[in-house]
Amino acid sequence: MAGRDRAQAGSLPTVPGDTDQRPPSLAPEAPTARPTLPGDDGRDPVTELARFYELLAESEFAGYCPMYEELAHHLAADPDLLERYATAAPRSGLIPILLFACVHYLVLGEPDSELARIYADDAIADAWPTFRAFVLDREAELLHLMATRSVQTNEVGRSSGVLVALAQVHERLGRPLGLVELGPSAGLNLFSDQFRIDYRRPGGAEVRAVGATSAPVRLACDVLGPIDPPLPAGPPPIRSRQGIDLNPLDVTDDDQCRWLAACLWPGLPDRADRLQAAIALARQAPPDLQRGNILEHVEATVRGVDADAVPCVISTWVLAYLSRPDRRALHDILATIGQERDLAIVTGEYPHVADWLPDPSVAADIDDPRGASLLGITTWHDGNETAAPVAWVHSHGRWLQWLPEAVAVP
Repeated sequence: MAGRDRAQAGSLPTVPGDTDQRPPSLAPEAPTARPTLPGDDGRDPVTELARFYELLAESEFAGYCPMYEELAHHLAADPDLLERYATAAPRSGLIPILLFACVHYLVLGEPDSELARIYADDAIADAWPTFRAFVLDREAELLHLMATRSVQTNEVGRSSGVLVALAQVHERLGRPLGLVELGPSAGLNLFSDQFRIDYRRPGGAEVRAVGATSAPVRLACDVLGPIDPPLPAGPPPIRSRQGIDLNPLDVTDDDQCRWLAACLWPGLPDRADRLQAAIALARQAPPDLQRGNILEHVEATVRGVDADAVPCVISTWVLAYLSRPDRRALHDILATIGQERDLAIVTGEYPHVADWLPDPSVAADIDDPRGASLLGITTWHDGNETAAPVAWVHSHGRWLQWLPEAVAVP
């Protein structure tokens, strides 16, 4: 799958793709971190919004979500419509996926509508006229939703990379893990040890399956590159599951679960099916999710993990929405605790967001560099910090590529 445009080691896309577009208040100050979101640089917001939709159409939706690809191209060419929504969020970079999610939320509540029929059947061509009419007719409702909601894509497919990293942390530090997820939404990925994940080579050759065959949530992940990842025979032992989010979602609340479903893209039934299965699983024993600011709560939460467990912080596509100083502050908080007890942080972010990680040594073996994110593991053992990138990963967990330097990490 390698191509001339594949990601260069350490490269940085300018735009996050299917971002969990958290509000700026994840950190005390507005995010200034790379990657830069359109609308953050003082340019005309309608022009920037059009540019962002075009980028999403070409880099994220193309070949993956045909309906959103079509709609994004049309939106990019419709300044009159964009002007109605150009100030619907604090930054225009937050608007594109948020508008799609709000429309989807209304559609899920009206299953007999024409637009719902189109969403349910991605074989229907030319969704644009119906979509545009809906967005114009329901403008007041959509603007209200956009002012009161944030995109919270609790994509359980990300567990395909996270689980391998958690197993590595357990192997290195030798004790059960106390999970602390940053920006977990509903906390569904805190249950990755209870999923069944099939790792395979493109074309179908199995590398290994991890998890019980009876697991209600089943994932599939392609393994790219020449190195087979160190897949565990079974999931690592998990002692506790906690999260910190400005607006945690309650898996027992049907309306909040409808919002989770709305944040998924249409025409991808596997994502919708596994979301519903993960919600049903989490409802059996809902995770402990704290409402609040990450930097204000992370120290007490990590220190509160049982002494016989290793605190393992998890951040997937969240750190980009903290400012660079706040990301460093998070690292420093963990480093201080790491002088007192063993702990780890697993990061799945765009390159250079977790800037304490060294640059990866090889390129991602994909055609479009904007589809590659970096999985990293940082551990503190006996007061010593070890930080390494371990894999390139897809933001929805569709594939992973283990890195050579990860093989040598003790």
